[in-house]
Amino acid sequence: MRPNIEKKKLENYVLENSSYKLYEKNGIMELHFVPNTPEAEAHFPDGESVEHVMYGDLKGDKIYFFKFVTITNFGKTETELLDDDPIMEWMKYI
Repeated sequence: MRPNIEKKKLENYVLENSSYKLYEKNGIMELHFVPNTPEAEAHFPDGESVEHVMYGDLKGDKIYFFKFVTITNFGKTETELLDDDPIMEWMKYI
């Protein structure tokens, strides 16, 4: 099963964290965010911010994420998300 989270739980998290934005487009959810912790900023290329976009299918009351995109001043990389992908560990703490 793909990484997933209850839509309402994620919506509440986004409301409390201004660096996150959640959009719905034709049943596809897009979660946009720019990491703003000192730990994340230490890994920014050339000190420039990095935007992440996660794409997921909305099925019932859950969002099932299938793609993770990173956008930098060097371009864009895309990763297909697999079951229990470590990149999604942060969702367990919401």
